[in-house]
This record gives sequence, structure tokens and C-alpha cells, in this order.
Amino acid sequence: MNEILAMLGLAFLFTLVLGGFVSTGLGLLVLFHVIRPQKVPADKSNRINKLRLIWFAMKHEDKFVDLFPWLKEDEMDQLKQKEKINN
Repeated sequence: MNEILAMLGLAFLFTLVLGGFVSTGLGLLVLFHVIRPQKVPADKSNRINKLRLIWFAMKHEDKFVDLFPWLKEDEMDQLKQKEKINN
């Protein structure tokens, strides 16, 4: 019984560590893109605006649907349509 609990504990710990790596990696990716050198015409102070844009995109995704119509469509439906076309 103790061996089973130890194995479950290790599995739980592994899951926590893996989840931590994934979320840390995503955070580092966002941080890299905020810190990286800006392209012209943006200047160095535009990093604050980039953070604002990230926040706005997370909070108001409905505002981007007109710019990117694929946001209206469900990913699984798109995959099923492509699968039907290929078969």
C-alpha cells in the first residue's frame, strides 16, 4: 500500500513539475517577445504598448474577430472539414 501511495505521489509531483515547465516556458516566450528589439517605426518605449496589446488581446478577443475571421471558427470543425476534403 505504501508503494502505491509513493508511486501516486511521484506521478502527482511529475505532473506538477511538467505543468510548471510548460507555464514557465510560455511566460519566457512572452517575455522574450516583449524584451526583444523593436522594429521600426516602434521605439524602445513601445514595450509598454506591447504589454497593453497582449492584455487587450486576452481580455477582448471579440474585438479581433473582424480582423481575423478564422477566430470565429471552431478548430475541431476546421480539422474535420480538411479531413473530409482529403478523403
